[in-house]
Amino acid sequence: MADVMKKLKQFLQSMTFGLILLGLIVVLSVIGSVIPQNEPVMTYVRAYPSLYQVIFALQLNTIFTSWYFILLSALLCINLFFCSIIRIRKLVKIDPLAPARADLPMTALTEQGVEKVKEVLRKNRCKEENGIFYKNLFGRYGSFLTHLGILLTVIFWGLAMYLPTTIDSTCMPKEYVLLEDGTRIGVDSFSIEDADGKLDYSSVIKIVLPDGRESDWTTIKVNHPASFHGYAVYQQTYGTTGRITVKDNKGNEDSFYVDANDFLSADGENGILYDNLYPGIDETDGKMTLITNTTGSYPDPVYVFTTIVDQQQQEVMLAFPGDEYEIGGYTYIFEEPVEYPGLRIKKTPVMVNYLLMLAFLVMTVGLYLTFFLQPVIVKVTNEGYAIAGPKQEGIRLQLKEATRNEVKEVC
Repeated sequence: MADVMKKLKQFLQSMTFGLILLGLIVVLSVIGSVIPQNEPVMTYVRAYPSLYQVIFALQLNTIFTSWYFILLSALLCINLFFCSIIRIRKLVKIDPLAPARADLPMTALTEQGVEKVKEVLRKNRCKEENGIFYKNLFGRYGSFLTHLGILLTVIFWGLAMYLPTTIDSTCMPKEYVLLEDGTRIGVDSFSIEDADGKLDYSSVIKIVLPDGRESDWTTIKVNHPASFHGYAVYQQTYGTTGRITVKDNKGNEDSFYVDANDFLSADGENGILYDNLYPGIDETDGKMTLITNTTGSYPDPVYVFTTIVDQQQQEVMLAFPGDEYEIGGYTYIFEEPVEYPGLRIKKTPVMVNYLLMLAFLVMTVGLYLTFFLQPVIVKVTNEGYAIAGPKQEGIRLQLKEATRNEVKEVC
């Protein structure tokens, strides 16, 4: 049992296991970037008619909160913990110059060659201690800091995923959503389709903070949010609503967005009982049928409503944008429908962003130490020299070039 646990521990802290986990997480992250996340069910049914059942079964629509993604992330944290936190104890205890004090195979040189070696090492600003030349000893911690930086990135990224508060809200173009802290999210425009008639679902939004700081007008699309000082705004859903302008005989007017069963009336007795808005009319074989498929834009929108006169329902009627009806001394004008976005607004604690920056900084320092500040340890005696520890290629080549004609042949 002890051998099994030992082998398990060795595997959990192995680089191979860590690379496998990283590869799987990268693949899942790419899938999560391609497939929109946390969208309504019908979004996937429409976008992936032959694959939506597989998407739901494998939780590919909520991949970053799925059990297997969390499990892989937890295993990666365990692997990085073993690779960094535990190994650092051994690294601190080991004398970095100990390898140079052991018996090493020496490159035999002439007396002049030994002096050339010392000259090269001194030009490289190596320190000397009892015949051992060294520099960049702190570079030994490069691997540790790299692993620690990745571990912190995974942990803080998890915090960034699960700590934000989320608000879903609709917003009409040219209007703002007001949040509890005073932040406003404005929508300048929204389009369901682009100029070529392809589904686009893009909004032009602005974020205005309580202190007056504001972002530029930014276009957002599915999986392409706008971010500003801890806020991230996503294109989540969409809709199309009718709009009716009401005028009185004095020229005063007001416009209303209407929902099903809204009753527009000034006196409560005369007005319009709004039913619904449809994308158009299908006339086949002389029969007229309302189109009920609401996917995409409404090319030929049709309003359905009932007139109310003296609190009595009259006939059901159809209206097109631009039509006007006078009822009870008021004129009801049917306007072009308005397409509007449903926004998902996420607020991440500012400290999480700073922690992520710290994690990236630690990882960057670790990579710099690993690749650019490799430790140099060279043992020099009257007989020659030996490079101890990692074979720093730059120093090795310099010493080889400087002593090209000073090497003794060993019999």
